[in-house]
Amino acid sequence: MKVHRGHILILVVIGAFCLMLLSTNVGEVHAEESTSLPTSPFLKVEIRNLGYEKVYGTEMVRNGSEVSIKVVFTNISKELDESTLSFYSELVGEEGHIIDKVLKSGGSYKLDHQKAGEEVIVSWSGEAPDVRKRTTCTLLNITQETTEGKYLVIDIAREVSSEAIEDAVIAINKANESIAKATLTIANASKAGIEASDAETSLELANEHLNNSYSLYNEGKPQEALEEAELALDSAKEAEDKAEAAIGGKMKGNIALIAAVVVIAIVAYLVLTQKRRKKRKIY
Repeated sequence: MKVHRGHILILVVIGAFCLMLLSTNVGEVHAEESTSLPTSPFLKVEIRNLGYEKVYGTEMVRNGSEVSIKVVFTNISKELDESTLSFYSELVGEEGHIIDKVLKSGGSYKLDHQKAGEEVIVSWSGEAPDVRKRTTCTLLNITQETTEGKYLVIDIAREVSSEAIEDAVIAINKANESIAKATLTIANASKAGIEASDAETSLELANEHLNNSYSLYNEGKPQEALEEAELALDSAKEAEDKAEAAIGGKMKGNIALIAAVVVIAIVAYLVLTQKRRKKRKIY
């Protein structure tokens, strides 16, 4: 198998595409529809509290953990008599409260602008979904419908993950990088006319393990994906080491050949010089 620079580009593109698959979104259609709306000019909104358990070392929400949100509406326009607020959330067992009403995802509330005080508080809570791969989750989305049109009030979204998922993602990224390095080293060997079939075999194995890792990750099996990614990393490093050894061996062989030629040339020169001296009777 000859590895060329074109193959490296293909691997990079495939790797980038696969990394995109690592963050497949939940409720993506709804999120795109709501966030494309203009921001409401009829009230201001402030997040007073956004509490959740984080995945260690990140800002991501730990899967299955409790999430609590408190948002406050101020400067509620008196130009309107009323408006309808609609609520959406991908939290599990979600429940919200606004003034005198209990809210659920998909529900709505008719806000009386004339009677509303200086502040209107919305509280929301629920459990982060028990995802098995890194997933963007809408914690709370509020839209407002008036006689003037439909507007976005707020959209709170976070990535939901776990330590096991992040370990798999990190391992996959490392394997990708190592495979790219090994591919480049083998390509350099091939360009120099150096045979590196053992390295190519290890690289093929690395790619096979990496493909398995992607498949397992997208099936929601992070632990198995991690194990395959680690095997991919080991094989990629082995491929790079073998390719470097082949290049090093070739260089050593070339150096030895050059040294031998130099020695022969020196000996020949000395012999020739000695013969000339004898002819001239110089001892």
